[in-house]
Amino acid sequence: MSDFNLSYPSPEGTQMEQVISTGHFLFLVGANGTGKSTLMHSFAAQHTGRIRRITAHRQVWFNSDSVDITPAARIQTGAQIVNQDRQAQSRWKDEYAAQRSQVTIFDLIDSENEDSRNIANAARSGRMEIVEELAAKQAPISKMNDILRISNLHFQVRIDMGSKLIAEREGYPTFSIAELSDGERNSLLIIANVLTAPEGTLILLDEPERHLHRSIVSPLLSTLLSYRDDCAFVISTHDVSLPLDQNKASALLVRSYNHSPQSWLADYIEAVEDLDEGSALAILGSRRKILFIEGNPSSLDIQIYHILFPDVSIRPVGSCVEVEKIVKGLRSSDGNHWVSAYGVIDKDNRSDEECALLLESGIAALDQYSIESIYYHPIVINGVLNRVSEINGLDIEQAIESYTAGIVSSMNEHKDRMAARLVERKVRDKLLYCAPNWRNILSNNTQINISTEEILNEEKNLVDDLLVQRDVAGLVSRYPIRETPSLESVSNALGYQSKEKYEQAVRKMLCDSEDDRRNILNILNPISNLLQ
Repeated sequence: MSDFNLSYPSPEGTQMEQVISTGHFLFLVGANGTGKSTLMHSFAAQHTGRIRRITAHRQVWFNSDSVDITPAARIQTGAQIVNQDRQAQSRWKDEYAAQRSQVTIFDLIDSENEDSRNIANAARSGRMEIVEELAAKQAPISKMNDILRISNLHFQVRIDMGSKLIAEREGYPTFSIAELSDGERNSLLIIANVLTAPEGTLILLDEPERHLHRSIVSPLLSTLLSYRDDCAFVISTHDVSLPLDQNKASALLVRSYNHSPQSWLADYIEAVEDLDEGSALAILGSRRKILFIEGNPSSLDIQIYHILFPDVSIRPVGSCVEVEKIVKGLRSSDGNHWVSAYGVIDKDNRSDEECALLLESGIAALDQYSIESIYYHPIVINGVLNRVSEINGLDIEQAIESYTAGIVSSMNEHKDRMAARLVERKVRDKLLYCAPNWRNILSNNTQINISTEEILNEEKNLVDDLLVQRDVAGLVSRYPIRETPSLESVSNALGYQSKEKYEQAVRKMLCDSEDDRRNILNILNPISNLLQ
């Protein structure tokens, strides 16, 4: 992990410092005229040689789909661009706009070719263990195509004869990348710039939302970070909703800028949810959907949510009580008219009547323990299995028996702990519901009595029944199977090297198949119908 120290002068004349580490976002958020671009230029000058700057006034058109520069010219042009970026006028003037796109495409194709050369050289030398190791790593173009899918961009790219980078869209003939839309070319340049950056680079990205719908730019950023967690990102934006969608994100709310002497008035916000409402309304100024969920979702959660609900911001808020409180509060407040708030909570033992009342308030009670469990629901596993069997000739019935036996065996070994984990959640939620407010405390003595033994025995009986029935769907939906060896049972049965490779295959399937997306949306009802 690398740290980057970023500093700027305040109006009082003191030097303000922020630190950003690899694997994290720092968002510069502010209205027009608050000096965000100038501050980005200042940050670039502080880390010469360790930065990659993607400017707001980047050219998003290509003269051709071929690489028109030689390796020697690439080196010379790169040096000229770095030198130009050091100049103050680079904030508003770019003398190498056309060359930047050529350098970016050159680097992308060169990284793909280098990957192929390394495999070929190892094969010719007879080092087959190196060949297998290199082949197991994802190639640059393959990474780009996965990022395009997850970001809701409906095209793919590949290298054609003569080192031409061409685009493919389902149902259409291949075409030049020069014929992509402005937004598509913009996203291609951003992805290529990030993927080809050296390890430990500070990436400065100005206004990624240019030419891009927010249903694209938000998953694009989170997915780029998941592929390049060895880099740090500083992102200047007018869209205050972008940092709200990201994990590992802080924000610098830039309020004003003084040109001479140069200074910025800014507030550093470590937790992006602390952005004040007035700033959010002034910058955002439009209506959007937010889905509040329990817990602290991982990148697995976020990517699934982005694929299934591309127009929705996802916010984890802890307990189901917090979900209900926030959603109901936002829906009842005129001051938050720009927010369409929804919630997802665990169904637990709520009655149908309770669930119906919650749904009227925009809160859906689901049977799933967590969104992560979707990866290991039998419907999803079998969807991936069908795709694998077409390619590798895998015996479907044997694979189903293998992963079923593996999950049941793993869960059986941990059944008491799984039952206790669910009881822990139930007790916590019940305590929060029963907790008195200050008025209750002043008016009378409140006692809360909970018998964990009774609840635990009931849960143990339930998990035993599911194990006897070999009910994989019930086990996966109800218990945190990620805390057991069950996941490896699935990846091994389907022939994947690791659970991460299998989970990547799930996301790819959902990107590729509308039928499989629909199957998962059905599992997640009623929230799917509520959001759509």
